[in-house]
Amino acid sequence: MNHQQLDQYLRKLDDIEKIQIITHENVNDYDGNELIVESDSSIPRLQEKYFFNKGPIYISKHHRFAEMPLHMHTFIEMNYVYSGECHQILNGKKVKLTQGQICLLDKDVPHSLPALRENDILVNIIMKKETFSMAFLGQLSNKGIVSSFLVDAVSENQRHDRYLLFHSQDNENLQFIIRNMLCEYFDPQDYSLEMVNYYMPILFTELMRVYQLDKNFELSKTSRKTNIIEILQYIEQHYKECTLTSLAETFSFNANYLGNMLKERTGKTFLELVQTQRMIEAASLLNDTDKSIDEVAYQVGYDSLSFFYRKFKEHYGETPSRFRKNLK
Repeated sequence: MNHQQLDQYLRKLDDIEKIQIITHENVNDYDGNELIVESDSSIPRLQEKYFFNKGPIYISKHHRFAEMPLHMHTFIEMNYVYSGECHQILNGKKVKLTQGQICLLDKDVPHSLPALRENDILVNIIMKKETFSMAFLGQLSNKGIVSSFLVDAVSENQRHDRYLLFHSQDNENLQFIIRNMLCEYFDPQDYSLEMVNYYMPILFTELMRVYQLDKNFELSKTSRKTNIIEILQYIEQHYKECTLTSLAETFSFNANYLGNMLKERTGKTFLELVQTQRMIEAASLLNDTDKSIDEVAYQVGYDSLSFFYRKFKEHYGETPSRFRKNLK
């Protein structure tokens, strides 16, 4: 399957759409027991037993012409707008996605979808939680407090009601990656499932680039002026000289309010965020350069070498010299 054939495949009416275009009522894909109201919630939960018999990733085109009722699930869902637009109700909030954009839903996010029109092609990519392997998450979280925040949003130690909207519509490389992955999945050949599994970390890594470039990244706004992502980006870029007071002035916040907001949204104080960014940068220098440990400590903002050693060991569980030796 090439990209042109993929386009024809996605736009063609499937068997369920042929019914829904007439009745405008949702038709179940399987035996009608996909959505079950469990004892811990009044919202139906989509049962994952229907989706992962071939592997940890399941991809499908969302059926058009009928509303998808309110539901949630225990797996990660990525919604990709291949064509047109899509309106969703996520945690009670109306969210509009346009062609080329991606919305990543954590587990147990209550959501529903009004009926899609003929040109609105939405692709659902769902994956088991463990697909976010610790190795993969670690690679992303070690790139800075920005990507670390994204990783935390879908990690086990966070509350599970979040969604992330990526303005990826202008990233041609991302569109190419997704289309290739869809071709492999919808027209399987030898090793197609393996190819899909290989594409996923590439896809998520490319999303990190989108996130770095996109100043309009939508996550719950902290004010009408800015959002938590922009603040974390600023700390990441100015961690050497940044103070809570200067950060508050930059974004027109009260310093105490900003400090409390950072703690609430990230689980870390301002000083802990700065400390984390220093450690991430130090680890990168130890790995990618031949700078001495003294030079690394100074470059990331430490005048006291002993203090740097202590903080590094607290963060990584080993001394900088042992860390560098183990990497090599």
